[in-house]
Amino acid sequence: MSTKQIKQLIDQIADLGVLALSFTGGEPTLRRDLPELIYHTGVVHGFMNGIATNGYLLPKLFKEHKLEGLDYILISLDYPNAELHNKMRGFNVFDKVIESIKLANRNEIKPIISTVVMNDNLPFLEDMCELAENLNCSIEMYPCEDIIRNYSENSYHIDKINDLIPDISSWANIMRSLRRNYKNILTDPVSIEVVEKGGFGGYPSYHQKTLRCHVAEAYIFISHDGFVHYPCKIHPLISFDALKYSLHNIYYSEEVREIMKQHDNYDFCDNCRLGCAIASSIPTRWKTLYSKYVKGFLDGNLR
Repeated sequence: MSTKQIKQLIDQIADLGVLALSFTGGEPTLRRDLPELIYHTGVVHGFMNGIATNGYLLPKLFKEHKLEGLDYILISLDYPNAELHNKMRGFNVFDKVIESIKLANRNEIKPIISTVVMNDNLPFLEDMCELAENLNCSIEMYPCEDIIRNYSENSYHIDKINDLIPDISSWANIMRSLRRNYKNILTDPVSIEVVEKGGFGGYPSYHQKTLRCHVAEAYIFISHDGFVHYPCKIHPLISFDALKYSLHNIYYSEEVREIMKQHDNYDFCDNCRLGCAIASSIPTRWKTLYSKYVKGFLDGNLR
């Protein structure tokens, strides 16, 4: 999409009463107009505004732009040292991540480390928390998941994914222990419980009774080509061209309303434990916690 098209969609998102918007990818920092889009989102419309990035291009971006209107940066970091992180990522990015976190703090933008927990880095989680604390940033840690991405023409599945996925009970126990010592951990007790009990799905005998998935209600996923996907970006049952139809009409259409009612009743929801789906469902399920949850997200304290 062009800059103008994205701005028009942001205007429509604001008209819907949305409170937060994030730029993800792929890699959003590859767009040269990202600073302009951040300004339009965070300053013109006053969204809580963030980006999710691997951090490689952030130092250059900070040196060239103020990134005015940006509230937080969710930055990928899976190991506490350069050798291991660079090996997993496939290129030299660790030093760029550390530099980006320091620049974010300097520019009063909240840095949040996002760690994908795998078998290999399970023993390093306390080191990750300590690193985040030393860098004055929050950290979220969710386990690697077996995701089959469905597209119209085919499905994409990662080979030998089970070799990467950690033991969920071990992850949950470690997280509970770490939360007693580190206040900057964003992975909250509800999320830990939902993941440990099997995640979403399992209809009609659900894996857990704590929380249903509200991702179709809480999120509007708009892809790079302007299409909006429901119920989520991983499993798009239905897609609408937002460059052709208004977001209001899409969001309030009978088709989308029916999908929202289904929550995690679909077969593909079985065992889903994506942190984004859980985090968005918590304030939707318990509306009185919304302000506290959002504030805690940015402050790094969801205890």
